[in-house]
Amino acid sequence: MSAKTSHKAPAWLTEEYVEKRLRVYFKNETLNVDKLEIKPAIASGENYASVMTRIYVDYTTSDSKHKQAVTFLVKTTFADKDPASHILFNYGIYTREIDIYERILPRLADIVKNELHDSRKLFAATVNVDRERDSIIFEDLSLEKYKVACRIKKLDLEHVHLVLEKLADFHAAGAALAERQPGIFEKNYDRGFFNKHVRSYEPIMKNILIALSHTLELNPDLKERYKTKIDRLIDNVMDYGERSTSLSPGDFVTLAHGDIWTTNVMFQYDDQGHPINAILIDFQFSVWNSPAIDLHYFFSTSIHENLRLQHQTELVQFYYYKLAEALKKVKYLGKVPSLFEFQHQFRSKAFYAVFASLIFEPTMVYNGKEELSMQTFITSDEKCERLRDAVYQTEENQKKLRLSLPFFDQLGLLDEM
Repeated sequence: MSAKTSHKAPAWLTEEYVEKRLRVYFKNETLNVDKLEIKPAIASGENYASVMTRIYVDYTTSDSKHKQAVTFLVKTTFADKDPASHILFNYGIYTREIDIYERILPRLADIVKNELHDSRKLFAATVNVDRERDSIIFEDLSLEKYKVACRIKKLDLEHVHLVLEKLADFHAAGAALAERQPGIFEKNYDRGFFNKHVRSYEPIMKNILIALSHTLELNPDLKERYKTKIDRLIDNVMDYGERSTSLSPGDFVTLAHGDIWTTNVMFQYDDQGHPINAILIDFQFSVWNSPAIDLHYFFSTSIHENLRLQHQTELVQFYYYKLAEALKKVKYLGKVPSLFEFQHQFRSKAFYAVFASLIFEPTMVYNGKEELSMQTFITSDEKCERLRDAVYQTEENQKKLRLSLPFFDQLGLLDEM
């Protein structure tokens, strides 16, 4: 979801501003910016909780007669007047991601490189963090031919295995960092989509479930079997969601990405078109919690349906062995759960899959003519209600409901919990 139709680049993003930051980044006070070109980094309508801008910079230095050309990405928050900012501010996402890029990711990258002995990138390098302007400049990985996979076609097994491998490294490095620096994740890492402090997403989640209820009216069989359960879920979604993110004694806990889906992963490919690396992006909802929430979210939003419905247990096992191996390499001192214990932990967080699949995923794969926005899902007027219904009433979503609703219902996830 975007916050509104389009966003202009911030007025403060000038040649002088960029020059000062690049002098620090390149450790060269003689650097002079000769030309700055600014363009949107992603298509209109695909901004979610921030504005992404690509800057093209031509510069010279005293030790080189030739002009250099570089490209970076600039990530900034929405303007204060935007409805998205009012929803998202209380989740602490802006200060959290700045903190992650400045303090956390460089440490995690060192652990992955030096202890897990993986020379491949796991994140984009940070060029500059500006807390005053809530902005981050980081390297443009499209220059290394990294790209995002199709959010509609979703990911096959080869891509899924690679993401799970990199996610296991991320989780292991996060657990190791927390062990070595006690308290590093205590402040501002407790506010994912469900938490005990803020429920700003509640109207959005309820309105999408109401659209689902309307959609069930179009199918007599699904209506008879599931509409009463979905209608009850509307009033309980926040409580059930909070339970799914509540920690139990013995849970393995680490830094979870929190929003791991197709467009928040970039892939690099070999000459035969096989993915050889995956990097994680967008850490605004990263949270100290069970890694199971990342798995449920990823499986529910980003992988082929046959993998999601028929092979989840195998995929959890694949991830678990990668995680256990990585925890051993970083000399993690805490208790590493057995596969049985971790599978139980995964199942105990299963309502997170209901939330991701029935609420967020339909908006993620929507490909209609009208642009979605947070305002669309908050506003109660007739036009927005029609658009919400249209999101759910696509042929693809109706096909998916025939598979997803029985899958969740048989696990007891649509009953009172």
